[in-house]
Amino acid sequence: MAYQPKVMKAEIVSNNTKNGLFEVLVHLKDRTSCRLTYGKDTATGTAVASHINRLLYEPCPICRKDFLCNCMNKYKEDISQQALELVGTP
Repeated sequence: MAYQPKVMKAEIVSNNTKNGLFEVLVHLKDRTSCRLTYGKDTATGTAVASHINRLLYEPCPICRKDFLCNCMNKYKEDISQQALELVGTP
């Protein structure tokens, strides 16, 4: 079965109004926590996710590693879209 991330809770943890960067802490349904870093697209002014980092509270739900992996990069757009629906853009 393919992994389908579901954002349960999201909150803005930092916001830099000078350059348009902000970070969102996301809690997923499978107890995984991630930090998304956003920047503003210069052409449209919309928020674009630039990085995603899985916080090491739980093993990765995809590869089950208990250390750094890049599995969440595949789902960055899906998680980002759900997070922005919950918190909006600052």
